[in-house]
Amino acid sequence: MSSPKNLTEHIAQLRSKKQGTELFNGRPSTNQSLQAPRHRTSERRFATDLFMLFAYSLLGIALVTQLFLIVWLDLI
Repeated sequence: MSSPKNLTEHIAQLRSKKQGTELFNGRPSTNQSLQAPRHRTSERRFATDLFMLFAYSLLGIALVTQLFLIVWLDLI
């Protein structure tokens, strides 16, 4: 048996076989059909990294500073 010369011939040989994988046969896998479908959450949770912590800390400092200035300028 000669080996295929390119990927297209190799895929054609795999498709022609009767005992190919489910990908080529089009049958769903029994393991996948027995499992319950997973529900995806609509909201994505972001990873807590150093940039996000830095950004939130700057936002908090800015809010506290603005409140302090509003109160201090209101008393003067």
